[in-house]
Amino acid sequence: MLTKLFSTDTAAKRVFGLDVMRALAILIVVDAHATIALKEYYNGLFIHHLLPDGVELFFVLSGFLIGGILIRSYEKKGHFNGELLLNFWTRRWFRTLPNYYLVLTGLILFALVRAWRSGLRHTLPAKATLIKYYLFIQNFANPVPDFFPETWSLAIEEWSYITLPLVLWGMHTLLSARWSRQRIVLVTILTIIVGTNLYRFITALQIPLSEGELQYRGMVMTRLDAISYGVLAAYAKNYFPSQWTNKSLQRRLLVIGILISALVSFSASILVIGYYYKAGVHLGYTFFKRTLYFPLMGLSMALIVPYMDGWRTPTGIWAKAGISQIITHISLISYSMYLLNLTPIMLMIIERIPTTSFVVGWTKVGLFWVVVLVASTLLYYFFEKPVTELRERISAKEPTLLMSERVKE
Repeated sequence: MLTKLFSTDTAAKRVFGLDVMRALAILIVVDAHATIALKEYYNGLFIHHLLPDGVELFFVLSGFLIGGILIRSYEKKGHFNGELLLNFWTRRWFRTLPNYYLVLTGLILFALVRAWRSGLRHTLPAKATLIKYYLFIQNFANPVPDFFPETWSLAIEEWSYITLPLVLWGMHTLLSARWSRQRIVLVTILTIIVGTNLYRFITALQIPLSEGELQYRGMVMTRLDAISYGVLAAYAKNYFPSQWTNKSLQRRLLVIGILISALVSFSASILVIGYYYKAGVHLGYTFFKRTLYFPLMGLSMALIVPYMDGWRTPTGIWAKAGISQIITHISLISYSMYLLNLTPIMLMIIERIPTTSFVVGWTKVGLFWVVVLVASTLLYYFFEKPVTELRERISAKEPTLLMSERVKE
């Protein structure tokens, strides 16, 4: 039973390199949350200052996959209409909403039951705020509340799923008589990227730098471009297939992407922030974090995607000792890990154990990882996967390749 539960799902054709990206992204996120258990016993590791933001990596990967689906659907139909839009949203929301609503509702019920049993008032936000979580507007134009704070990124992603196809539909309606679909797709992507960056830039100039970064990272209105860098990669793959599959170019872009990503991550790490203040350039750093940090991080990670997309199957050490199965499994359960690791497990279970020593702290970290992996596996196999399979029965399957690519193959 356990062997079957934790075995790799190989029914679907998977790209191993993209599984590596997804697994790396969630491991970075969970690793960051694991350090909470150490309290004052965490001294920091230098590698943490070079690692990219796991959530930003998720954004780019999601944009690449979702953007590719949207582009292929648009090209296959030759037009954009309400039927395509509805099918796109149905498939996206069957993938993300059930898991999210299950965990969100479970957290609310748990807080209410615990308050009832203790005879104390619950610590939940007001009803109006809780309703915002169900509509993904808890951080639309303001920072996310303290309750279930990790959902800031999911709200950004869900609104991007709404914005991207609507802008594409509008562009198609206005420009299809004069422009090719390829140009319409590019203009759609650039409109979102340029528009969001202009909004951040203008507001960054209007609001005094002394007020800090303004938590731009976690608000929908300031991050609508988050997945668009991945969509830009999907554009390159679908319209320039020969360049996309060029192995030499893939390797060069991989190296450039990793170097820029590490440099940008290090420039914004807590390790060097103190030096900005000592040098008197902290206001310039604040402006950088409000503006250029986001497109630089997104574009650098997008440069990594061609190589990872070309890494179709595990080779060498990756194919040995079950490493590939572990990576694929973590990739499969990554969404469940994202929803469960911080609030449901770390804050509501692990943190209730006092960190009285270095040993206790690391024991909590180990327990945290075990609980996250087991709970996420159970949630994936017994809820997320069945619901996702239901999607296949009520919606039209989206194309996997452009017609021109099929001819070439």
